[in-house]
Amino acid sequence: MTGILIVTHGEMATGMMDSLRLIMGEQEAYQTLGLKHGDDIVEFSEKIQAGIRQLDKGEGVLVLVDLFSASPYNQAAMCFNKLKDHRYRLVSGVNLPMLIEAFNQRMIGADLETIYQAAMTAGQDGIKEFLEEMAKLEQKVD
Repeated sequence: MTGILIVTHGEMATGMMDSLRLIMGEQEAYQTLGLKHGDDIVEFSEKIQAGIRQLDKGEGVLVLVDLFSASPYNQAAMCFNKLKDHRYRLVSGVNLPMLIEAFNQRMIGADLETIYQAAMTAGQDGIKEFLEEMAKLEQKVD
């Protein structure tokens, strides 16, 4: 089973998994990490590495972070050279649609490549604005 590691600033990762459990029920083979004010960045990097090692059971790990080029992302990216024996994909911009799709894809047995691509698409497609969506519906009726 592909592991899923969610790494964010603060408690965002924990909160997102709380929402996901409400929607999908209990999950397995995942971890959450939150960077908090005053955390040692070297220790945080070591936690990311440990999480990837623990979650990788041979099918890889999807690492989802909140912001591109921010500390959680940078630390996960810098782990690539230290984790050459582990396969993982690093995706920024984690949101709830992305997370749900990742777990859905994993439940149906998708591989790491399929999971990350589907999660990215769901994350992007999940961003909508009410008035724009209503206008699209009105155009379909006309």
